[in-house]
Amino acid sequence: MGSDSNFQIRTPEKISETYLAYVNIRVPQMQFALDLVTNNPVPDLSHKGFPHSQTEDVQRLAQGRDFRWNGNDLDVATLKCGSVQQCRILPLDIYFSPNIMLLQVVVLVAGLAVASATECGGTVRVPPAPQNGTTIVSPNHPQAYPAFALCNWIIAGSTPGPLYFHVNAFQTENTAGSCLRGDYLKFSERVNGTIVQIGKILCGQNPVKQFQSKTNLVQAVFVSNHEGQLGGFNILVSSNAPCGGPVAVLSNGSVDAQTIQSPNYPNIYLPDSYCSWTVTSSKGSHISLQFVDANLESGSETAPLDYVRITEVIDGSIVQIGRNLTGSFSGVLLRAKTNAVNVVFVSDGSSNHKGFRLQVSAEVPEKVIVVAGATAVLQSPNHPNNYPANAYQLYDITGPIGSKLQFDPEVFRTEAGEDYLELTEVVDGVTVRIGTRLSGSAMPRRILAQTNQVKALFVSDGTSQYFGFRFAVTIQVPCVNSVIVPDFGIAAFTSPNFPRNYPNNVSCSYNITAPEGSQIHLTATEFAVEETVQCVSDRLTFFETVDGEVKILGESFCGNIGPNGLISQTNNVQALFISNGVSEGLGFRIIASNGGFRR
Repeated sequence: MGSDSNFQIRTPEKISETYLAYVNIRVPQMQFALDLVTNNPVPDLSHKGFPHSQTEDVQRLAQGRDFRWNGNDLDVATLKCGSVQQCRILPLDIYFSPNIMLLQVVVLVAGLAVASATECGGTVRVPPAPQNGTTIVSPNHPQAYPAFALCNWIIAGSTPGPLYFHVNAFQTENTAGSCLRGDYLKFSERVNGTIVQIGKILCGQNPVKQFQSKTNLVQAVFVSNHEGQLGGFNILVSSNAPCGGPVAVLSNGSVDAQTIQSPNYPNIYLPDSYCSWTVTSSKGSHISLQFVDANLESGSETAPLDYVRITEVIDGSIVQIGRNLTGSFSGVLLRAKTNAVNVVFVSDGSSNHKGFRLQVSAEVPEKVIVVAGATAVLQSPNHPNNYPANAYQLYDITGPIGSKLQFDPEVFRTEAGEDYLELTEVVDGVTVRIGTRLSGSAMPRRILAQTNQVKALFVSDGTSQYFGFRFAVTIQVPCVNSVIVPDFGIAAFTSPNFPRNYPNNVSCSYNITAPEGSQIHLTATEFAVEETVQCVSDRLTFFETVDGEVKILGESFCGNIGPNGLISQTNNVQALFISNGVSEGLGFRIIASNGGFRR
């Protein structure tokens, strides 16, 4: 063969003074490769340290196996071809370590449908966070890449730390068994002096969506053969962590908003994203979440495609705040009941949009302190003037340890249904609502808590506003009553707050005593208590002790029928009235007499 044409390939960067290289020969006709090497072995390559005049090396080359040499200063490798047949050496894969460089080359022979040299590869600089990253793309993307493409990128981060790879598109020839048999993309890096592959070799359709390196220097090599050219790939490389992480909202009496946004916002987010943020604020505050902008791939609430989901933990259980948010929206305001929430963003592998921007802040409750012997005030914002539109006011009401709080309404007027006041407390480790939500113009009954700590929430919408509410808050006096029935006389006792509705969650005892030797006669003049089957909720029950045994006198009373002529066997009766936190009732008025009854 002649020596009319030369082709030279330089390594992208001289890493060290000593190299170990491997040569892979791929040609459609192996006999041509034999002729190429045996006809011109020594003059072309041996001066660079190629010992391929040895018979075993030529045989290995003919079998398509690795051809190996050791040498120094191999910046240029030259292969001479005849004027009729043209050949090229192209770098197939380059790995680097402190003392070793592996160089694979492929020989492509003209006249056998060999494509022209590919314009791709090079050094890629990744800007520091929080700037957006850069992309590497296959030749001609999104059009089909050429046959026999060979691209080598050296990807360098601007700062220490890992690089993050987001596969926006990937479509190459899908070969059975091994990606190395067809078109593939491979990432490598040097970790602790050892060259390691990052993840798996990529080929086929969307093999992976996200991965990351351990260092800030990565090599990527793309190789295609002579068949099956497809759309290739587009991969974003950035120094930014993909998304998610802790978000702390400071609230020392003030509100400092933080921002959460989808990856690459306001540019399109990545497919197959999963981002999880844990948002916390100071103890006693509550997280507020306001969506400034959102444009996500639409889907139904039960089967969303791309969505934001917000949850918090209440009494040990995960509770979702609102619904799964999908599609386009803005101005959505969500409020947590606690100072810690989890925000999750999920996208599928199809259509991508601009994403979302979310502001999170901490709302600090108004504190109401109740002391023994004094009255505190719980009132709506701006009272006695109208409360504002779109109000969301939290209250923490606290009394002395061991006490129970009592709320007596003085005025109450809100927009019915839409604007409301809600009171809750923690009982036996569980958050329970005290009574019902209070709304409208009806005056509430007295509210009795079971503990010394109550949380109140007042919410208004943007329509009608009124003067709101005012409650006197005090410490409960134990509901224990002594009823003395005089000889041949009468005594009356009533439910708490009578003739107004009795309070929720009350337990009142009455010790009814008549003169020794007499019996007690009980009759209700007014009776209106929540009615349930077998009186399992609100109820009035009478007991007496006969011959050392406590017995129920008659039955428990509820509904609109109270005792009527109920007669005891002894001169002492205990009455117990219990209400739950559900329905209201006027209560009762009971007349007790002895009427001269004697045992």
